[in-house]
Amino acid sequence: MRKLDLTLLPLLCIIYLLSYLDRSNIGNAKLGGLETDLNMSHLEYQWALSIFFFGYVIFELPSNIVLRRWRASKWIAILMFCWGVVAVSMVGIQSFAGLAICRFLLGAFEAGLFPAYGISQIKGSLAEWQYIFLIEGLPTVVLAILCWFFLPDSPETAKFLNKNERAYEINRLATDAGAANDHSWSWAQVGSVFKDWKTYAYMVIYITGTIALQGVTLFLPSIVNGLGHWSTVKSQLMTVPPYAVAFFATIFLCISSDHFVERSLHMVFVNLVTICGFLLLILVNDELVGVHYFGAILITAGVYANVSVKIAWFNNNFGGLTRRAVASAAIVSVGTIGGAIGGQIYYDPPKYLGGNIIAVSCVGIQTVLVILLRVIFTRENRRRANLTEEQKEKEVARHGGIELCGDRHPDFSYTL
Repeated sequence: MRKLDLTLLPLLCIIYLLSYLDRSNIGNAKLGGLETDLNMSHLEYQWALSIFFFGYVIFELPSNIVLRRWRASKWIAILMFCWGVVAVSMVGIQSFAGLAICRFLLGAFEAGLFPAYGISQIKGSLAEWQYIFLIEGLPTVVLAILCWFFLPDSPETAKFLNKNERAYEINRLATDAGAANDHSWSWAQVGSVFKDWKTYAYMVIYITGTIALQGVTLFLPSIVNGLGHWSTVKSQLMTVPPYAVAFFATIFLCISSDHFVERSLHMVFVNLVTICGFLLLILVNDELVGVHYFGAILITAGVYANVSVKIAWFNNNFGGLTRRAVASAAIVSVGTIGGAIGGQIYYDPPKYLGGNIIAVSCVGIQTVLVILLRVIFTRENRRRANLTEEQKEKEVARHGGIELCGDRHPDFSYTL
């Protein structure tokens, strides 16, 4: 429904923007003197990047369980307020230990869900990197307070919808949940997710994608800085075009994917674009700075466009509200381990050849897995289409009945 989209999407986009801003601005802070001021080694900086994802992995599933069983608007507002406070408090860190603690807490609070150039030009009593943390953390705290009052929990509580619109949205969400339109909660439903092979297949797909994504996100300012003998200011500015292209690429890919109701081939396409970008960085002569920069743009566009389609795909293929919520949390939490790995692979500045080779290998592995999963789903859809009613009833019983069946219901068709 357009009314729902126009009301919720702007707020949710801002929330997600602030989340990514607060977790990734450490890459810009590095160019602003963070390592030097805190007397950190490059290895310590890498661990400061990775420890965020340990907090994320540990708290992702518990946070999503709370989100499923409590009021979503209040829980999201609390998480936002907490991570905003942590982000702002990073202004006062004096050592690697303080930075590591803040990054861990940031990951823990963000588990429920680069405009640094202008900030770096502010002159005052604080260092450039401190202004980055301060100014990019404060909006999160303010928005958290607004979310507490204005973000609805569900269509049932959305005040901007009338009675008929609420009924329509409730019915649409129930239909979207799959063959088993079940709103109940049980530990048996939770357990069924971890007995499903798809959960682990999607975890591997998520991990390999996150290694490349987070490696690029956290080190893009440093990678761009290594392409030429540029000042810190110019290096910060040169990270803007890759993200601008990534923004439009993501929008275009999502529109196309939804229009054709297809995920896997879209992922394969953007992965091939990403691989081309990495190959330009790895194989092309270092003197061709423009070609390398174009490669960085292709990589950034590819890894970011991949995320939305990937998340939509595994959500499409888990039926039942509880199974979908638990599967999503489990896949994202375990898959986020890739972020911790991504923070470690870029160890050889300024060209980061080793990191680029590892990242492109992960993208290649993910591409193979996506194609394999598409083949499996295609065959399973054909098999289910040929079942008799008696065979369908037996399959439902084998999976524990309608409540536990979810996407394993024979009437459920997997999204390719």
